Amino acid sequence: MFRPILITPPSEHPITVHDCKEHAVVDFNEDDALILGYIDAAMAKLDGYSGVLGRCIINQTWQQGFPCFQREFLLPVPDVSAVSIKYDDAEGVEREIPADSIKFYPAPLGTLVVISSGFSFAALESGNRAPVRVEFTAGFGGAGDVPQPIRVAIHQIVTRLYEDRSGDSGDLSASVMSLISNYRWTRV
Repeated sequence: MFRPILITPPSEHPITVHDCKEHAVVDFNEDDALILGYIDAAMAKLDGYSGVLGRCIINQTWQQGFPCFQREFLLPVPDVSAVSIKYDDAEGVEREIPADSIKFYPAPLGTLVVISSGFSFAALESGNRAPVRVEFTAGFGGAGDVPQPIRVAIHQIVTRLYEDRSGDSGDLSASVMSLISNYRWTRV
């Protein structure tokens, strides 16, 4: 199994520069680009498969490759809302499994994707290390769907970065960790 690869990043942030300026009590516009950079940094720290949360915050599309067909695939993230499966046949032509042959369910270690027994597996392209690709959309939804504790944690991270520009801020604060603790997704 290969690590998931981000295909389409989130189209928005869960908080705005304006929100952060209110939280950090900033009443001028000269630092807007700086604050946006801190929002990006906070999201990079928390979001996605390899982020501290281990899950996607805003809907985004990922792809995970597999060396062969299986009736069941385990995706290492929760909150999956859409799945498609493509594969390269023996001639190297990309094909897609019909959507009605695919089901997916929350599972203890992520999301279980099941291909119905009615779908016949084709021969796969030889020499291709990942001829089967599961593409999936994961996240809480849009910005308005993000749980408030995660939004507050992002505000705290941005404010800390803004107030301490020396780079000595260190790891996430105990307050941030407390806010996100119920949402962290850990893989075994």
